[in-house]
Amino acid sequence: MIFQPHVFFRPICLVVAILCVFISSSITAANDELQKRMAPFMGRWSGESKAFGGFEGTIDEGDLSWNIRFRWLPGKQAVEHTWKATYLSSQKNFSSGTEILFRDADSGELKVISFGVDGDDVAWSNHGTVKWVKRGTEVSLHEKTENGTASEYVVRRVKQGRNRMALSIPSRKVDGKELAPVKAFVLQRQPSGIAKNRKMAEAFFEDLLTNPEELKAILHPDFRFTYMGKIDNTIVPYGVPYDTDTFFSEWLPHIPKLVPQGIKLNTTQVIASDTGVAIVQKGDAQGKYGRYDNDYVWVFNFKDGKILSVEEYNSDYLVATRLYGQKLKTPEE
Repeated sequence: MIFQPHVFFRPICLVVAILCVFISSSITAANDELQKRMAPFMGRWSGESKAFGGFEGTIDEGDLSWNIRFRWLPGKQAVEHTWKATYLSSQKNFSSGTEILFRDADSGELKVISFGVDGDDVAWSNHGTVKWVKRGTEVSLHEKTENGTASEYVVRRVKQGRNRMALSIPSRKVDGKELAPVKAFVLQRQPSGIAKNRKMAEAFFEDLLTNPEELKAILHPDFRFTYMGKIDNTIVPYGVPYDTDTFFSEWLPHIPKLVPQGIKLNTTQVIASDTGVAIVQKGDAQGKYGRYDNDYVWVFNFKDGKILSVEEYNSDYLVATRLYGQKLKTPEE
């Protein structure tokens, strides 16, 4: 009898193929569920609650201000959750940390790992599992501080509408001792940092010349404006930062001297993020020494909900020749 491997292996290959499709489909379905259930939590949230003690480093005194954020990690197969809770009266840290929610490839379970600081300097780390509940999640955690304090507790986050989320700790145990639960408190969804930053950057140009007092209201106390061109013999120094006072008293007044008929800036592209905005513009103006149709990029950085800095980039060759009448010279050796 002649052995025919293709006859023997054909059924096995078929079974393996079916199993691979089944496993792949199961993983895809699980990841789809993760994305579907966590999508409503994405973004920034804030609210207030009563302080609660019990965990090492925390004090049951006064009220707390909460700021938390959920965001997808690349590929949307995991979620990063960060938070910072401070005492309202002192602004000192109550609890701050980072949590990563992911599906464990070995067990297929949803798990979390976290690390952070409670109080002034009590560092901790934990791990746990995630259970889906109606409109939210329930995370069971095992935690230990750097001083050896062990805790077991459950954190429940439940949506109460598109822009409301309730956070509670229904059960907690510290070093084997049962503690009172933390009652649910409400967090409100905050506007997207991207949309807010873009709006402020666009307002910068709207109010720049027509309503400077309104513009000052959205500038950070440490605001700096810098034109990034490198040109000598200018009306005011270029390539150096201007604070709020000198920006309005020195930088802005020198612009009409260079473009007496004014300038139009047409926005062609806006690139925005949680921390910064870049605006691309096309200029339309008659310079003092010829047509001045420069291309611009303005880079905005933000801090504490205000504009921290603006950097202006364009062709300083056009600035030098069309606004100042300078001639192109070969640099001296």
